[in-house]
Amino acid sequence: MKDNYILGLNIYHGDSSACLMKNGVIVFAIEEERINRIKHWAGFPIESIKSCLNYENILLADISFIAVNTNPFSNILQKIRYSLNNLSKINFYLKKLIIKKKKLSFRKILEKEFISNKIPKIKFYDHHLCHLASSHYPSNYDKSLIISADGFGDFTSTCAAVGFKNKIEIKHKVLFPHSLGIFYQAFTQLLGFKNYGDEYKVMGLSAYGKNNYEKKIDKVIKIKKHNFYLNLEYFQHHKKNIDMQWDNQSPKIDDLYSENLTNLFNFDFQKEISQEHMDLAFGVQKKYEEIILHYIKYFKDLSGSDNLSLSGGCAMNSLANGRIIEELKFKNVYIPPSPGDAGGAIGAAILCFNDSGHARNQNSYFYANPYLGTECKTENLKEIIDEKIKNYQGEKDISVEFINDENILLDRTARSIFENKIVGWYQERMEWGPRALGNRSIVANPCSKDMKKIINSKIKRRESFRPFAPSVLRDKAHEWFEDIVDVPYMSIVLKIKKNKAELIPAVTHIDGSGRLQTVDENINPIYFKLIKSFEKYSGVPILLNTSFNENEPIVNTTEQAIDCFLRTKMDLLVIGKYVLKRNS
Repeated sequence: MKDNYILGLNIYHGDSSACLMKNGVIVFAIEEERINRIKHWAGFPIESIKSCLNYENILLADISFIAVNTNPFSNILQKIRYSLNNLSKINFYLKKLIIKKKKLSFRKILEKEFISNKIPKIKFYDHHLCHLASSHYPSNYDKSLIISADGFGDFTSTCAAVGFKNKIEIKHKVLFPHSLGIFYQAFTQLLGFKNYGDEYKVMGLSAYGKNNYEKKIDKVIKIKKHNFYLNLEYFQHHKKNIDMQWDNQSPKIDDLYSENLTNLFNFDFQKEISQEHMDLAFGVQKKYEEIILHYIKYFKDLSGSDNLSLSGGCAMNSLANGRIIEELKFKNVYIPPSPGDAGGAIGAAILCFNDSGHARNQNSYFYANPYLGTECKTENLKEIIDEKIKNYQGEKDISVEFINDENILLDRTARSIFENKIVGWYQERMEWGPRALGNRSIVANPCSKDMKKIINSKIKRRESFRPFAPSVLRDKAHEWFEDIVDVPYMSIVLKIKKNKAELIPAVTHIDGSGRLQTVDENINPIYFKLIKSFEKYSGVPILLNTSFNENEPIVNTTEQAIDCFLRTKMDLLVIGKYVLKRNS
């Protein structure tokens, strides 16, 4: 029987991506940034599509459907009504129509790139419906409350729905111009973090702040019953032609806030990070948590569901996710490995599969684990390593060893970590999503009080207020963390037990928390064994885990991994069964 292939796409938006579904199972997924090395790249992900096809060794003509995670005709009546009520902003709407037209007309790009007149049928799906599908269906819950929240997609910012085995019923939408994502992004910009995707910096900074701005922030956003509203006096995304660049580059968005917001807080946002910055970050995070918890609780009570599926860019707020776990007491919470816009590609593919009428085994997931990217290339690996080292000025400082015995490889690596060596760990298939989950990771000793500073000086060079994450053996997590739940994709911040925090200072944030990853032996056996080996030396079933990169997207190819090792001061690189060691 012929295989049924569906190509899912996130196009002309941040984190453009592609995924490939084969007979109802996602077999490959990748973001364009991993290939072209431009963070959060937005545009048409042609190289990602090629990677999907190459993985299965198929042609575009073998694809049954292309599914896209946007439908410009979604909420069309609401868009028309809003436009008619705001005719003075006609240029603003014309610009949006041009962007929408581009999303609908990419057939010519495919014809040119693949020199083919046989282009698969293209289906467009509502942005937030794709988010909802990407979290509900892979969760495998019979019934769940599903929440999607981000900046905007297809005129919607937040959506509440109830998911059943085979369908999703939308219960509520928050429409343009009101948005929790815009609220958080505007303050991120105000605090001086201007790059797309910098919200995580505000999260890290918030732990150092005090509650000094609550009354002022209350003026910016309001809760009303089960809804929330921005005070639009403090924003300009709804009335000004804000420059938003989404084509063939890292997204660039002009300031979303108005001068009124700057005047409301009245301190020098241009100076170096001060206590005022920290206090404002604290207040913004606190208000965000208050609103998202209020919204979810309302629909939890309404739906009567003990299961929560969470998606959208706001699902990346791991601090708020921890509060949801701690306070709302869901029996189960599922957050996909890529809850943001890239993950919408998978949501689109799932919706298309369901529409096509193909049967799926309801006892199985749409994908079994997050390792859906490119594989660790072992063919000619020694030649690649030798060539890279030969062209490196300090080649005499680097030794290379092949260790065929996995137990010896793991033991030596674990011992090096225990001795405070920083290790690049590149194994098997690349992770899908923004988090390094043990296959494209830099790992280090969580017990060293100086390790955070050492990693930043040797490799990362990032802000001192940003914490590093702990990877913990799944069966030992309850011994180290409060309110423990399964966190396979590093999406939730939980409190570290007070009697344990002092043992792992390198991964304990100033507020005593950690954004953990629970590591399952069945999902990632080699990484599980590495942590187990480290536990034999340290007594601690945890490794410090940060993404394998240096102010760039996570490394994709073996060549990129070797380059990153050589240009930084990483001590070891374990790539497959080869160990590269810096001797000086």
